[in-house]
Amino acid sequence: MMTIVQATPGQTSEETSCAPRLSPREVLVDRCCELQPQMQRRFSVLLQRELRDELHAVTGHQFSVLTYLRGQSVTMRELAKELDVGESAATAVVDRLVRQGLVVRRDDPTDRRVVRLALSDTGEALVTKLHATACQKAASLLMALSDDQLAQLVTTLETLEAAAIASEALASCDSAAQGNACEEQTR
Repeated sequence: MMTIVQATPGQTSEETSCAPRLSPREVLVDRCCELQPQMQRRFSVLLQRELRDELHAVTGHQFSVLTYLRGQSVTMRELAKELDVGESAATAVVDRLVRQGLVVRRDDPTDRRVVRLALSDTGEALVTKLHATACQKAASLLMALSDDQLAQLVTTLETLEAAAIASEALASCDSAAQGNACEEQTR
């Protein structure tokens, strides 16, 4: 197996020879970790440029809330968990979206003590337009791939999604210490 040593700009050959040797797989993983945020940032810039007028008052956190609410209603606790923030932080974001007319609060039909969050008609229209524009931008970027490369990319992303879901399930089982119940769920 070939050993690859990565040198950083300005490193001498002595420093490079003392550097940890990375396997070819580690080099590829490292490169993926470099490329993913760069691609996400570039894609976000393209989208924001395209949708500047519609997004003038919507922040990144607010955009995350809007896309999460698409097609569903959730409680504040569920939203805070999804955003990985406290309920007070989630409430502050939602309050601004309610004032902008993009989100509505509704009573839960099964429990009058629960308030559910959902997109307003205006919010739904905005998210639908954002999704369509994102798909158009993605399609234009994906033109750089052949059909076979695109199929391979989709298969790879689906594999990574399945691995992430399995990892989350195991982590929740570990943190909840539910033992047998979690073992049966992950089988």
